[in-house]
Amino acid sequence: MVKASQEERQARIVELIIDHGSLRVDDLAESFGVSVMTLYRDLAALESRQMIARHRGTISLLVSSISETPFVFRLHQEAEGKEAVAREAARVASRYSSIFVDDSSTAYLSLDYVGVPESKAFITNALPAASKIGAGDHQSLTILGGRYERTLDAFFGPATNRQMAELAFETAILGAASIKDGSIYHPFIDAALFKREVLARTEAPILAVTASKLSRVALHRLADLSEFSYMIIDDAVTDEELKHLQTLTNVIVAKKEGKDNV
Repeated sequence: MVKASQEERQARIVELIIDHGSLRVDDLAESFGVSVMTLYRDLAALESRQMIARHRGTISLLVSSISETPFVFRLHQEAEGKEAVAREAARVASRYSSIFVDDSSTAYLSLDYVGVPESKAFITNALPAASKIGAGDHQSLTILGGRYERTLDAFFGPATNRQMAELAFETAILGAASIKDGSIYHPFIDAALFKREVLARTEAPILAVTASKLSRVALHRLADLSEFSYMIIDDAVTDEELKHLQTLTNVIVAKKEGKDNV
């Protein structure tokens, strides 16, 4: 079996702590098949990013409803579900000629599947998305600047919002940190405010999320689900959850492993 890279292992550590609340160092070392010394180096790196706390051999998460996991870690979390959602989001977005891509890892992954990218105009405030678009084929690329937020690897703030206010486009692929009672939330107020600006200038916005977001909590409300033309979610969504979501917007369930989508 191929061992996980350092980044993949650290992302998985964060994911496991999210799932379990807290874990012991010895249990984590055994799970990954690495030495305790190697694991301590991973934990030190996560501590330096203020993502975890250690106390008497137990690790707990500092990422909460008012913070977010860095992009590089989010990219490796729920990989199969995100790929399924990204493929379907790209299929829908490919109907349009101008596409905004936000800082979410799922939106980033969707760029690999957009049809005929050389005919599209792309807009983004996220550095990873800008790099991927710039390295490929595209009709045009607009990058919005402003105050750089390291955790999200993207630009936000008044300057970014002003630039957005001068634009209009057909569709946007947006992620979310939390979905609760028909509304969408984000840990960072600047990101929530910016995404509101995006929604106001988009003809057919697409919400691309995994089902895990239905059980998470974030602080700042950015929109209602009914404001989106499409919600794309992976097949981990329960029948009960899906039935409720379908009363709020047009929901597409992205099936893993090449299964037919709903």
